[in-house]
Amino acid sequence: MILSLRLAVASLVLALGLSGCTASWAPQVNPVPYYTFYPASLSVVTAAAEKALPQAGMRFTGSKQISPDTVEVHGYDPEGNAILITLQTKGAAVTKFSARIGLYGHLREVEEIEHWMGQYVGQAIARP
Repeated sequence: MILSLRLAVASLVLALGLSGCTASWAPQVNPVPYYTFYPASLSVVTAAAEKALPQAGMRFTGSKQISPDTVEVHGYDPEGNAILITLQTKGAAVTKFSARIGLYGHLREVEEIEHWMGQYVGQAIARP
């Protein structure tokens, strides 16, 4: 009896998952973080992130040094979803950028931020 009940519950969960009804049970968090690497120091990439958010149409609310090699940049997109950009040094002149916006992917918004960050990092490292 218990085994058949477990099988029935598992079948129901699987059926709801395949039909897309699980979104009403819990929000689906994007399991794959978006990240890229910049050939620049943490301070250069942090400054670029702070300038990139307003250029991408979003609001910059502050940055925080979490550890000597990690900075978090915070903001909001136009819909009010929280933005968390994590910057980590991966060497003397390499910084990893990763971003999350709200509970869902928001890949287009992250790509817009990354576009502007690339512009600003490129300008900074091109200066003599």
